Amino acid sequence: MQNSSPPSPSAPVPEVLSRPVVFVSGKGGVGKTSVSQALARVFAERGERTLWVGFEDPIRKPGELVRVARNLHFLNCEATTAFEEYMGIKLKIPGLAHLFVSNPVIQFLAKAGPGIHELVLLGKLWYERRNYDRIVADLPSTGYGLAMFQSIDNWARMFQSGPLHKDARAMIETFSDPRQTGQLIVALPEEMPLRESLELGEYLQKIFPQNAPAYLVNRRFPDLSGTPGVEGVDPDPSRWASPHASSLLDFAFRRSVLETHNTKLWDQAGVKHSGLDWELPGTEIEGICRQIRERLVK
Repeated sequence: MQNSSPPSPSAPVPEVLSRPVVFVSGKGGVGKTSVSQALARVFAERGERTLWVGFEDPIRKPGELVRVARNLHFLNCEATTAFEEYMGIKLKIPGLAHLFVSNPVIQFLAKAGPGIHELVLLGKLWYERRNYDRIVADLPSTGYGLAMFQSIDNWARMFQSGPLHKDARAMIETFSDPRQTGQLIVALPEEMPLRESLELGEYLQKIFPQNAPAYLVNRRFPDLSGTPGVEGVDPDPSRWASPHASSLLDFAFRRSVLETHNTKLWDQAGVKHSGLDWELPGTEIEGICRQIRERLVK
């Protein structure tokens, strides 16, 4: 008998982080890059061969693959170099692949073809998973990151034959499989990022209905409840007569209360979530690594 219950809106963060491929996504400015870098570092420290992937960073060499630390490499995944590498694999003659990709007609088709750009970016990551124990991908901000997955799904539906179709179907199967791939959505404890992350999660579940994402609140302010001197502040921000703080301590407490109030958006949506505390600038990566080791990685 088929299970007709609706899919869960979320998966536990530690469970998602135990999978070989982890995509880190969210609104721009929420700390995706810091979180993904810290995750990659923690996996590498555990002795796992790890690839940390960024996409088309303009300040890095296209297709650059560098060793960051023991067991850890960084890849600047870029479409042109990925496409040439892909064609080299299919043609089995790298020199011929370069001539093929350099052809103006092929260059035009590669740029104009619907979804080819996104397909080769995710295809490079998908191919590299056989060379590493772990892959952590720092996806572009919400809209473009989602478009990448939507593009390979569209490609698999639009074209019914050929090597690109076959590989697109295989990618969808890999990214849909909760044993192989996890989606980690990161947000700040602010209303707009929290709401947008729920929308992102809904879209991802439409593409990968059997693979619920995990949700992580980044840069949480310390819980100051019970601190002497803040007893008079109402714990419900909607009842505050004024949002203005009367002192530095009052400001800190109000921020703590407001963040707790904001994250109820996820609680009300039935979303399981974990959190990372705010870290001082300059030591943020080390602090996130420590928190991941202590709380999130099994």
